[in-house]
Amino acid sequence: MIAEPGIIDLSPPRDAMDPSSSFVEDSLLDRAAAGDIMAFRTLYDQWKVPMYTLAFRFHGNREDAEDSLQEAFVHMYRSIGGFRRESRFSSWLYRIVMNACISSTRPRRTGERRIDFSDEAQQPAAEDPPRDVVLQHILEEEIARLPELQRAVFLLYAGEGQTHGDIADILRISVGTSKSCYHRARTALQGALAQRGIQSLEVRQ
Repeated sequence: MIAEPGIIDLSPPRDAMDPSSSFVEDSLLDRAAAGDIMAFRTLYDQWKVPMYTLAFRFHGNREDAEDSLQEAFVHMYRSIGGFRRESRFSSWLYRIVMNACISSTRPRRTGERRIDFSDEAQQPAAEDPPRDVVLQHILEEEIARLPELQRAVFLLYAGEGQTHGDIADILRISVGTSKSCYHRARTALQGALAQRGIQSLEVRQ
C-alpha cells in the first residue's frame, strides 16, 4: 500500500500483530501429525498465501518463490509429527519457509512435481501499471538485493509483524542480531530507494 506518491508503506496488516490470527487448533495438528492428509490440506490452505507472499518478497521472482514454498510444505508434511509445540506453529512454519528460501540454490530434480500457485498470487498486467504497483515492484527489487539474513529479518519484522524475540526463535539468532540486521536492512533500503527517487520508506521502527 502506498501512503502518498513516492512513499512506500510496508506496514504489516493489522491481524499480523494479533496472536489469535495465527492460532492453530491442537486437534488439527494432532490429526496432521497422525498422517491425516485432509488435516494437512487444511493447514496448507490456511497458510499457502501468506507463506507464498513471504517467499516471493524474499526472492523477488515467482519461480524461486514457488520452488521454496514447495520445498517448505514438503518438509512440513514430513516433519509435522516431530513438532513439539514448544513454540507457536506459525514460528515453526516461518522457520521452515525461511530455511527453504535461504537454501534454495539446489537444482530441482528432473521430473520433480511443482505445486501450482498461480491462483494464489496473480501478478499485475504488464501494460500501464498503476503507480503504487510500480513502487511496490521497485521495493521488491531492492529487498531481493539485501544479504540473505538481513532480507529475512526485514521481511519478518516489517512485512509480517513479528517481534525481534519471535525472529530470534524463527531464525535461531540472538535478539541483538535481529535488531542489528533490521537496522542495516532498513538503512540500506532507504538509501537505495532514495537513489531511485522514492522519498521515504514507511516501516516499523
